[in-house]
Amino acid sequence: MAGLHRGTWIVAACSEGAMILENAGCVKQPDLRLIDRMDAPAIPRPDDARAAHEVTDRERLATSAFAVQVVGRLAREAARGRAQRLVLAAEAPLLGAIHDRLDDDLRARIVLAMPTTLTRRPLGEILTVVHKALERAA
Repeated sequence: MAGLHRGTWIVAACSEGAMILENAGCVKQPDLRLIDRMDAPAIPRPDDARAAHEVTDRERLATSAFAVQVVGRLAREAARGRAQRLVLAAEAPLLGAIHDRLDDDLRARIVLAMPTTLTRRPLGEILTVVHKALERAA
């Protein structure tokens, strides 16, 4: 059944950080609540004109480190019996990095993965985007 069920967690992440939201309502009347905010590790920028590949490497390392942080949080919550259903929404490289680090248990909990950035959107807009995506995926 499509819809944002009660207790579903939405992880909206980007290179700057992540929001973890939970639907405290029901499918017909969702009510998103903020569970946590996570800051992504800062990417140190070189002061001089270093090669562009160094910046790319730093960004890749920061993305990887942040994915480990997000997955660690989800794993801890799953071990406590929370986050039974997951919606992941992140920039494509970060979404891939998160997905690559998920164990089978967490991967089985994913009901939707979206390569999009929702972190700077209001909760109502996040709800609309996720709801429409869940309907399309059904």
